[in-house]
Amino acid sequence: MHLDERSNLILKRVVSNPGISNAELERKYHLSRRQISYSFTKINDWLKSNNYPKIQRTNGGKFIIDPLLMELFAEKVEHSAGSYIPSEKERAQLVLLMLLGSEEELSLLHFSSSLSVSKNTVLRDMKYTQKIVNGYHLEIIYSRMHGYDIVGSEWNKRKLLIEVLRTVYDMYQGETYIQAYTGISREEIQRLKEQMEKVEKRLALQFIDQKIKLLPYTIAILLKRIKKGNLIKDSYHIDYEELSDTKEFEAAEILIENAACIPKEERLFITLQLLTSNVLSSQFLREEETLELKSSLKNSLALFEKKACITFKEKEKLLQKLVLHMKPAYYRIKYQLTTNYSIIEKVSEEFEAIHYIVKDSLKPFETYIGCSIPESEVMFITVFIGGHLINSGETIQLKKRAVVVCPNGVSISHLMEHTLRDLFPEFYFYEALSIREFEQSKAEFDMVFSPVTVQTSKHLFIVEQFISDFQKLQLRQRVIQTIFGLNTSVANIEQLISVIEKYAKVEQKSQLQKALQDYFSLQILNETSKNQEYSLADLITPETIVLRDQVESWKEAISIAAAPLLHKGVITEAYIDKMQEQYPSMSPHIVLRLNVAIPHASPEDGVQAVGMSLLKLKEGLLCGEQKVHFIVVIAAIDKKKHLNAMLQLMKLAEMNGVINEMKQLNEKYKIYEIIKTHSI
Repeated sequence: MHLDERSNLILKRVVSNPGISNAELERKYHLSRRQISYSFTKINDWLKSNNYPKIQRTNGGKFIIDPLLMELFAEKVEHSAGSYIPSEKERAQLVLLMLLGSEEELSLLHFSSSLSVSKNTVLRDMKYTQKIVNGYHLEIIYSRMHGYDIVGSEWNKRKLLIEVLRTVYDMYQGETYIQAYTGISREEIQRLKEQMEKVEKRLALQFIDQKIKLLPYTIAILLKRIKKGNLIKDSYHIDYEELSDTKEFEAAEILIENAACIPKEERLFITLQLLTSNVLSSQFLREEETLELKSSLKNSLALFEKKACITFKEKEKLLQKLVLHMKPAYYRIKYQLTTNYSIIEKVSEEFEAIHYIVKDSLKPFETYIGCSIPESEVMFITVFIGGHLINSGETIQLKKRAVVVCPNGVSISHLMEHTLRDLFPEFYFYEALSIREFEQSKAEFDMVFSPVTVQTSKHLFIVEQFISDFQKLQLRQRVIQTIFGLNTSVANIEQLISVIEKYAKVEQKSQLQKALQDYFSLQILNETSKNQEYSLADLITPETIVLRDQVESWKEAISIAAAPLLHKGVITEAYIDKMQEQYPSMSPHIVLRLNVAIPHASPEDGVQAVGMSLLKLKEGLLCGEQKVHFIVVIAAIDKKKHLNAMLQLMKLAEMNGVINEMKQLNEKYKIYEIIKTHSI
């Protein structure tokens, strides 16, 4: 393996001066950070192949040079004997460049001659190249008449072409390869560069350096393919109204002013190349075209602040920069033209603490864009926000990550999640997952809370769906001891009663046990009612209470209990059907403290608005060996608005004395008054 000239120069410079910085190398050799990074990868590969120690770097970016390297190379570095020979991965990219950009019919001999390797080497390279195109739903075929070619959707070929051009351009002598293998003249590129400058003036912005250099080649090859008849036919990919109304659509005319008969779809695709280009600066962005984008990003930043427990300094400045970046990202994501950002191989350790919070906070932007955000774009946003935090002197402590896994309905799972969030403010909680979602999730976490056993290599804490304050205290002690190794003092009520019994006669042991539990329990302040829109009395009113002596079946009980919500238009018939399908019998896991059954389904199953209704049965319905006299149907439109009412209902279900009192009442308004009393 030979070391190319650029890498040779950089190696010699670093060995002679280990204290040199990356920025100094960039300035000295007129290279980008990515090109410097690429050269060091080549240098270390070359050193490894010759059994020399690699060049390493400190956290501060300084180079660590082994004394052996200084002894061997301080005065002399091996110069390549002949022209630079690309690696296997680089040759695969060059093969793709020829297949997509050349007008010639390509044979094995053509590739062998151009790449200066044997035909067998080309055949091996073809196998690797085929793996790359498979990722774009394309295929490389060969025929004696036409040679090698790529077949498949022209849209997918364009996506591959854009990625290949970016990769080859970053190679050593990459621009030379592009010109040689595509037949594009320097004069044509110069003309397109001048047109790009006109585009910048028309759009009142400045493209990043790499894009202003690479985009002329992209446009030139696209125009060649269009002239050859390789046109986009699956135009359903492109939203004409969305793209034709942009300034970039008008500016694209500058780039195709010398080309004749460009179809509408092709004009739109060239428009996309401008829309998806990263911008260094912009004098303005029209408010009408960025208002919703800005609003979604503002909501995402607010969500990040809430989840990370911080307040951004110079938030408006951060928002403006983010809008500038995310406008092209919007089109990249929507039209699946996202770059791989290979320069960001993984989120660095200093940003690891915020990466998962960023992912969790981008839901408003995902809702606006209408699809999930690729990991590479999320990584870029993480670095973007992380850089702002560092520059403004903010730090975020790395919290332990937890997830709640619940096999039951949305209301119960989010009630569990809310309870545990309050109990463990030092942990970061992902949104509650079903067992299936948990098994498919790729999120990284440190512990799992669940009422059932799940397969995980992390800490698993089995938690009942509804726990008392004293059980919360015991759970907190157990978790803190397991995760942090800290012991906290919790009174053992059984041992305490045993001590009392030695010196006094205990006549009402269960009542004493409950009183002691209340005394020693954590006083968990529930501030939710201040922030939530609905209390229990807001949702369960005299109009949504139904009184019956008895019902024939559980299925009938659901229908009768849901009738007030159906009548008010809060739910549809489909929602009732879904509850009956989901709960064919009264399952213990939807019964609060064996007193109140809470059948429910998901919001998308037919919920029009948030609501609750209550059915009181004088005779009750059997659940196991105990009768349940109250059935509350829950209609949730999201994960939050009904949560405060649910917490109040859970507290009410724990009060056996109050429940017994309600059983004796036969008037809706009297039942409502009790509910109102316990909705504070």
